[in-house]
Amino acid sequence: DAGSMTVGGELNKLASNVATGRNMAGIHWRTDGIESLKLGEAVALSVLRDQRATYNEDFAGFTLTRFDGTPITV
Repeated sequence: DAGSMTVGGELNKLASNVATGRNMAGIHWRTDGIESLKLGEAVALSVLRDQRATYNEDFAGFTLTRFDGTPITV
């Protein structure tokens, strides 16, 4: 259903498809793909934290859902 699509969900699918494609191509082990998703998430959260610190206006932060399903506000 197109009504339930979210930007976060689509980005998660993209990241998963890249990792899976690299695994299927024989470039990485399956565990490398899993760990790369965790690393990419950590880097993205770090970048968002850095960006938030540069805003001059009042800003409540970025709210998103992590790969493990837990919500986080940066």
